[in-house]
Amino acid sequence: MLNPGRNALCPCGSGKKFKRCCLGKVFNFIDEDTESYTLEIPMTDEMLELTQKFDETFRQHFERAPGEGDPVFLGKYLLSEQDVERGVVEAMERAGTDPAHIYAYKKTGFLIVERNLERYTGAAIEEWDAAVAEYDASGGEPTDGPEGEVFDETLRSLADEFESFIYAFGLADDNFFNTELLHVGADECTSVLTPSQYQALCVSRVHRTLRSVRMLEENRMSEDILKLARTIYESYLHIVLVQRRPESIEIIVDAVVGLRKGTHQYKKRRDGSDDKRYIIEISTGREFLSQISGYKMAEASSIAEDLPFFDFFYRTTSEFLHPTVFALDSYLSSNGLDPVKPHMHEEAIIFTACV
Repeated sequence: MLNPGRNALCPCGSGKKFKRCCLGKVFNFIDEDTESYTLEIPMTDEMLELTQKFDETFRQHFERAPGEGDPVFLGKYLLSEQDVERGVVEAMERAGTDPAHIYAYKKTGFLIVERNLERYTGAAIEEWDAAVAEYDASGGEPTDGPEGEVFDETLRSLADEFESFIYAFGLADDNFFNTELLHVGADECTSVLTPSQYQALCVSRVHRTLRSVRMLEENRMSEDILKLARTIYESYLHIVLVQRRPESIEIIVDAVVGLRKGTHQYKKRRDGSDDKRYIIEISTGREFLSQISGYKMAEASSIAEDLPFFDFFYRTTSEFLHPTVFALDSYLSSNGLDPVKPHMHEEAIIFTACV
């Protein structure tokens, strides 16, 4: 245990004498080496109660008592440090906390109030006070400059658009698809669905997915937003395909349904095995490709940018949809593999908005 003299420099690094800094605080300094230390802080009743709850939670999930090397707080596997910070900030905002103190918390990671000063080192208090002063001097939360401020505002605007998209798709369902489109051509259509009806189905699918995207965005689960952005994009490609090539409905709908109903079957090879590249309509012998690639769908678009966007977007999102070493950085932090690490939040919003 480190017990400096009253006139020695305080171990916390404030530059003050120990008697004018951390002497009399509720903690003790514990040597780590000649250049670092940890604090030994006595447990309060509240901390003891929380520790007991954490212990009970561990026993509930693992059916044993926590042992050496086990985490005290299992929530670390559910929430990232950024998630915890965001939750605290939201609670502070609801409580009407001074915005300067909110900024100081976000910058320092400390939450210092008059009643807990004795639990913080002099250096920590100085850091907190400097952050509060920085907020006051800036007349608000400092930004990275006009460009950073504009970028942040653009991201917020794009994220807000997700809700507008949801409302727009829902209104389209109620005022068009459900009242008119699903009943048009039902008698004379030889396909399971008309091209327009299939497009309506794709729009409804996007509607549902966007609801999930909105919830993930609020919780900063950005990598999963990218995965869902891929499914939204694939719905868009299907809409484009049947718009430009209505006859493709026989492949992506009729043939697929026919396989389940028994009106279609896979083409047979000479050895009797299924050649799943082709589907045969049994009654007519007509042959169809069993699937149309995403590239072919993008190629059908009349928009020149769709093809290069397909190449870029599929390559990028594939790193998150499929196991690949190229996604390693999104799972690594200073502590090793970190599944709750936030990653590519800005890109996730922009990609989804572009789709």
